[in-house]
Amino acid sequence: MRSRTSAALILILTFVMGGIAGGVTHHVYQNHIAASSTKSPSQPSSQRITGVMGTYLDLDDQQKEELKTIISLSRDRYRALSQQFRPQYEVIRNETRQQIRNMLRPDQRARFEEFLRDMDQRHKERDNRP
Repeated sequence: MRSRTSAALILILTFVMGGIAGGVTHHVYQNHIAASSTKSPSQPSSQRITGVMGTYLDLDDQQKEELKTIISLSRDRYRALSQQFRPQYEVIRNETRQQIRNMLRPDQRARFEEFLRDMDQRHKERDNRP
């Protein structure tokens, strides 16, 4: 009796976690679409940040140049850290995707794969920006 209850709880937990993973994936995707539609593709983000902060903080030209350097160095450090942990993130991402696939019907899986291709392409384009 106890193992049956445990099995039911594990099954319910699996579905709940799959739902959460799907919800989070959808939320991230929607935010990514919203953010990408408001970005100016011709202006690199470091220039955008420098421009916004420069105006808001009333920075002089020397401070703006120093800010660009700080942002550039920080971005390089973030990228290095990201590269270091990327394999672990990919394992989690792949496991989550597989759990989602397992809960979907075949017609839903096809749409999910299309969704993933689109999302992966957007990430690839974002990662290749200057």
